[in-house]
Amino acid sequence: MKKGLGKEIKMKSTINLLKVIAALVPSLILIFYLLHHFPNTGLGRIIAIPFIFVVNAILITIGLIFFHRFNNPALVSIWITIILLTLVITVLIYPQEYDPSVINQMWNMVFIRR
Repeated sequence: MKKGLGKEIKMKSTINLLKVIAALVPSLILIFYLLHHFPNTGLGRIIAIPFIFVVNAILITIGLIFFHRFNNPALVSIWITIILLTLVITVLIYPQEYDPSVINQMWNMVFIRR
């Protein structure tokens, strides 16, 4: 076993961890936005927010494992798709206690109430 092989493996795992964290940042920003604008979550927030992070982290990790061999243009489009998918998952899973769902409220704000 080569002497620098352990450092190389640590470096790759650190870079992969940073990629996962960087891909989770848009979801984190969206969760803060949702918490500020849609606060009526009840106790569902206790379960939903960690669940959102787990689902998004799994999706990003799967993307990291399966798509690291693609060339640059394909890789960029795949990562954009994965990050957009994490944002959609975040909005779909976010709970709302007694008002209509977040999707319905956002749709009404954008397209119906002008």
